[in-house]
Amino acid sequence: MMLCTGVPRFYFNLRNDVFVDDQEGAELPDLAAARARAEGFARDMAAASVIDHGRIDMRHRIEVADESRQTLLTVTFGDVVRIEG
Repeated sequence: MMLCTGVPRFYFNLRNDVFVDDQEGAELPDLAAARARAEGFARDMAAASVIDHGRIDMRHRIEVADESRQTLLTVTFGDVVRIEG
């Protein structure tokens, strides 16, 4: 029996050199919390890109979707990484 918690589920789909759809999602209180999580994922993925490949494509992104898989917002690596110097 599945309980309805009333908490929305958001999906975080990676769009970089490959497209990876989030199959599990996460229950979060609202879209602001989903944006914050997407920003963290984007920073982690940007850092991994530097470590693995020595580069970042600032256009790579995390698309946040709702339970019906409609994209609600997009966070690009360029939104969360600042290059200085």
